[in-house]
Amino acid sequence: MSTTTKTTPKADNEALQKVLVDLVGNIQNEPEQADLVFSASSKLNEGFLVDVNIRDFNFLSDEPVSLGGTDKGPNPVEYVLGALAACQEIVVKAHATVLGINITELDVEVEGQLDLHGFLGLSKDRPGFNHINFTTTIKTDEKDSEKLKKLENLTFNNCPVLDIIKNPTSVEGQVRFVD
Repeated sequence: MSTTTKTTPKADNEALQKVLVDLVGNIQNEPEQADLVFSASSKLNEGFLVDVNIRDFNFLSDEPVSLGGTDKGPNPVEYVLGALAACQEIVVKAHATVLGINITELDVEVEGQLDLHGFLGLSKDRPGFNHINFTTTIKTDEKDSEKLKKLENLTFNNCPVLDIIKNPTSVEGQVRFVD
């Protein structure tokens, strides 16, 4: 999976920088504003075709034909890879903007290896990804190596989706059966 973003002109970067600096200031003044709740819901249509709803957005998730689906949308693990790619781009753009680093192009490539044994119940292996590899390529005219190193560190350490994938997250769930 690969995404490429061409960034906006300098005026847009200045407006974005103001929004980000204001956001940081507001959260520093009122820390409770940092606690957000995100939600999603889904409904199985037919086969493996799922209608997903997030805020005012609707999208489909499905499996490829080779896995029994109709290939009408990415499957859930592909959405995870896409979420990582998009989150990397947002983190880089946000922190580069605050640091005054001009990003002219941003490209993220993500690949995940998944063994179906766990999903199919054929072994006790985990059903999720065994390995994920990504490359975030940043095109910039910035020459200050300290600023670039700081951006690199922020890219690895401040990406929420990367954190979700790398670290255990407390998850509670239930399965309900209804008539």
